Amino acid sequence: MRVVIIGAGVAGLACGCYLQMNGYEAEILEANPLPGGLCVAWDRGPYVFDGCLRWLLGTHPSSKFHRIWRELGALGGRQVINDDEFLRVESANGRVLSVSPDLEQFSRDAKEFAPEDASRIDKLVRAAKICAPLEPLDKPLELLSTLERIKVLIRYFPILMTLLRWKNKGLGAYLAGYRNPFLRETLEALAGDGRMSALVLVMVLGWRARRNAGYVVGGSRAFVRAIARRYARLGGAIRCNTRVVSVIVEDNRAVGVRCADGTRIPATVVVSCADGRATLFKMLEGRYLNKASRYAYRHGEVFPAVLQASLGVNRTFPEICSAISLPLSPPLQVDDTTRHKRLEVAVLGSDSGLCPAGKSILIVRLASRYDYWANLRERDPDSYAQKKQALLQEIGAVLDRRFAGLSRQIEQADLATPATFARFTGNWQGSIQGWLPTPRTLGRRLPRALPGLDGFFMAGHWIETGGGLPSAALSGRYAAQMICNRDGKEFRTVAA
Repeated sequence: MRVVIIGAGVAGLACGCYLQMNGYEAEILEANPLPGGLCVAWDRGPYVFDGCLRWLLGTHPSSKFHRIWRELGALGGRQVINDDEFLRVESANGRVLSVSPDLEQFSRDAKEFAPEDASRIDKLVRAAKICAPLEPLDKPLELLSTLERIKVLIRYFPILMTLLRWKNKGLGAYLAGYRNPFLRETLEALAGDGRMSALVLVMVLGWRARRNAGYVVGGSRAFVRAIARRYARLGGAIRCNTRVVSVIVEDNRAVGVRCADGTRIPATVVVSCADGRATLFKMLEGRYLNKASRYAYRHGEVFPAVLQASLGVNRTFPEICSAISLPLSPPLQVDDTTRHKRLEVAVLGSDSGLCPAGKSILIVRLASRYDYWANLRERDPDSYAQKKQALLQEIGAVLDRRFAGLSRQIEQADLATPATFARFTGNWQGSIQGWLPTPRTLGRRLPRALPGLDGFFMAGHWIETGGGLPSAALSGRYAAQMICNRDGKEFRTVAA
């Protein structure tokens, strides 16, 4: 049976791997010259600037996600780095709070800074310990029998109340309850957008405590190439430089796709792992939508678009950990309305596999408004280029004040804007992780199969709330399981 998959990101590659394992003939159509999608890196001289991977959920062998990475051949025997300090937060007055994956150590350090918040710290750490064992379901909820659902409920009942309690708290409102402003800033730096559910903060601490969120040497490029090789060894095919513009539907059944050059590619089943909005409203012309999809694309909140400044420097930083959060005074303005009071710097040395010995890569990611950059690029390319260069220099100057002499040691520099990410991946609003996990949406998903349309499935971070590589791979796996179930086949996997 022939399955055409739209998009060779992690979701598409994962779906292809699992379909090949189960006897299907899969072909992935990718608009770009190389597979990877948002799991991307680019060369600048001797440096590899990574646009995706900072840490990966599922690096501990006990994790179910680790099993998925083994099945996909994603880790390929590469070293996983778990730092004893994964974030260092500096205050304006020179104080420093190191965030340790050891929850007891984190608790002691946080209480030393904020004894007035001791009770809240204890509750946070307790919740992280309770929720740390949470794992994904073995198959999508749609395929669980009543008995299997009861077993899942029994398995997770001891942590259910804690999950619900924290899920339904907004992160911003939760952090506002801390009396110590510096600890509040530290926890915000750990979790991110204040619109998210507070459970995100709990889970980040829990994953780190399990040593289940390490850095995989080689970064995004090595990671996605390993999955692509696994797919090829399983007999799968990828057709790059092939942009799909529509899904061919006959009698409410997907029978293939039409490409930008007019080519029609037939299929028994079509799986879209491309941008969700483009799939539903362009490739399918707005047909086959249910109420949840209509609401999501009208009112749903997405992860903010980001810009990424990447610097290759002739220097090492043995005195600091892999990420450092710096205060900004005055705040840094990155578009017409967005200003940042903090700047987080990822520090990658030669042990990352991305640069030569004696050199380092510094990466700064900042939320920024997609419309500003997209409109500027379209209306005035010269001003767009000038703004990029000016902002890159401003970020370099900030880092030079923290790391004296850095500006003279910069050998390569690059700024990718939200318009850059959207141009290469087509992601709606330039969002690189899709739906934001708010108290309202965390745990929800959009349909993998569309009402009234046979032979068509969707996967990727526009289906699973929360984004990231694990949810993309899991979504591809779930789509393959649904296809097997549709055809009455037992779903089988094998580790690479």
